[in-house]
Amino acid sequence: MSLRDLEHLVETSRSRRIKIIVRFRDTKYLITIDGEIKATDINGTKVPWSRAFQQPPHVVLSTYKIDKIDVMCGDDLVATYSSFNDLVKSVGKHGC
Repeated sequence: MSLRDLEHLVETSRSRRIKIIVRFRDTKYLITIDGEIKATDINGTKVPWSRAFQQPPHVVLSTYKIDKIDVMCGDDLVATYSSFNDLVKSVGKHGC
């Protein structure tokens, strides 16, 4: 995951009003992208980035093992991916 890819996801989430939720295998914290990048717990509550992760977002997304990536429109699940490559290729197709 490059910094440029991450910036593209943030901009797409903002312009298409979608939420991207990244779940990892080895941590209880998630990354939520909905116009901004946030660390959240499993309940969706925002937590300080430094408590959840020790590296910047693009490094976390490149090094942590991804369990799944959900694309949400409000409370509706519109797509699920297993890799960022698949998400980056098709995220422009989703919107609310």
